[in-house]
Amino acid sequence: MNDATGLPLLLEGHAAFAAKALQLVGAARGELLLLSDALERSLYGGEEFYQAVKAFLLNSERARLCVLVCRPQEALQNAQRLIDLGQRISSRVEFREPAAEQGEIQRSEWLLADRRVLLERREPDSLEAQFWAQEPQRGKLRAEAFEALWNQAQPAQELRSLGI
Repeated sequence: MNDATGLPLLLEGHAAFAAKALQLVGAARGELLLLSDALERSLYGGEEFYQAVKAFLLNSERARLCVLVCRPQEALQNAQRLIDLGQRISSRVEFREPAAEQGEIQRSEWLLADRRVLLERREPDSLEAQFWAQEPQRGKLRAEAFEALWNQAQPAQELRSLGI
């Protein structure tokens, strides 16, 4: 856990990141914001993450998941179950990608729960990550940054349901 100084818990390796991501999703109550390069399979493509997100979404009618993914074509191959879930519960899950005019957006990868709990890697392929268990000020800033990107982004057509 974080100490009272607001310092993050430092994590090493994909397994530590994946474990904290599961913990974060399990503790979320209303909103999950996910910024990802391509929804890395080892983090977001597994059964455990899928089940955790499914439980989160079904736990509350107000629960929502917003995923901003930089490379949706690759994400489709990496996290098919998560994308299928989003297509089935499309009123609570939305996938967007940066619009062409946005150009290259920041390459950090992070997951934010309820604007308070943050898990972040500075680069998508980094083995080091940081976790803040209760940081409402940092969460508010990350949520504002996410919303700025989100509002300029476009729906990720590759990840939308093919149904009518």
